[in-house]
Amino acid sequence: MDTASNSNLPDESKTNAESNRETIFSQEEFSMEGYDKHIRQARNTLFIAAGILLLNAILLFAKYPLDFEYMWLDYLLWTIYIGGFIALGFWSKKKPYYAILAGLILFGVFIINNAIIDISTIFGGLLFKIAVIVFLIKGLNDAKQAQEMKEQFENK
Repeated sequence: MDTASNSNLPDESKTNAESNRETIFSQEEFSMEGYDKHIRQARNTLFIAAGILLLNAILLFAKYPLDFEYMWLDYLLWTIYIGGFIALGFWSKKKPYYAILAGLILFGVFIINNAIIDISTIFGGLLFKIAVIVFLIKGLNDAKQAQEMKEQFENK
């Protein structure tokens, strides 16, 4: 029995050593250093998009006649878009992947909606649209990787 208990010692120490290697870093020590730059840029892009849309809305509504019949619908849509981007910007602090993904979807809906109303809007602000999409996609990729790493820490 002594030899059996001695043979178990290396296995137990090996198991303890393996478990110590798995828990060498705690979740508090987890750093998003390589990922936070693009996530932060995507968060800022959401806020910048809201700001530019607000400026665009102000200029657009300044040109409309006040007796325009469906003005309330335009106000409502622009408020939803601008408020949506602001809310997603704040939500990206807690759940960056889902917030950035929702931001991409909201921006796509915005572009499609404007294209349905007036097809020429597709080419208006093309650099802005491309920049928003690029920054959000870069942030989305890093947010996905950071989320997967965080979930690995939570599962251990």
